[in-house]
Amino acid sequence: MKIREMLLSGIFTALVIISSYIVIPIGPVPHTLQPFIVMLSGFLLGPKWGPISIITWIILGCLGLPVFNQGQAGAVMLLGPTGGFIVGFVVCSWLVGKFTSNDLQAAFIKNFAYLAFAMIICYVIGLVGFKLSFEYFLQKPMSWEKSMLLSIAPFLPFDIIKAAIAAYVGAKVRKALLAAGLFSAAKG
Repeated sequence: MKIREMLLSGIFTALVIISSYIVIPIGPVPHTLQPFIVMLSGFLLGPKWGPISIITWIILGCLGLPVFNQGQAGAVMLLGPTGGFIVGFVVCSWLVGKFTSNDLQAAFIKNFAYLAFAMIICYVIGLVGFKLSFEYFLQKPMSWEKSMLLSIAPFLPFDIIKAAIAAYVGAKVRKALLAAGLFSAAKG
């Protein structure tokens, strides 16, 4: 393990924790800045260290530290309505890292497409977790349509904006770090 990657991963774990406290409550799944940080983690840390930063956040939360949205904690969070999204963040970070580290010179539109695709996969995982949580954990079954209206529809416009900003900021930061010799493209 390289010290620089470990430190950057730790910084992104801290950023995910901080972003989980910035909440706009609009239904059973809160609106946070986490998707933005998750996308940046993959963009800047690559397909290995980006997901490691997210997994570290999950482990801290499961161990009881108040790092999930609104200071919640415990492994039970993985069974609740946000559990699928928490797991989806790992996949999202990995996908963003995989796509963007293999195409370092991609234009903004291409980077945005990579990030949007990764968020769609996160949404699918989150939707399945949301529906299963309501059906089996909370004992309140609902249709797929209602699940989509509650867990995806309110967040889609905001997450499109976050993906666009992350595509722009991520490319600029990575370019500056590469030029300064402070960052190497992580393809692992």
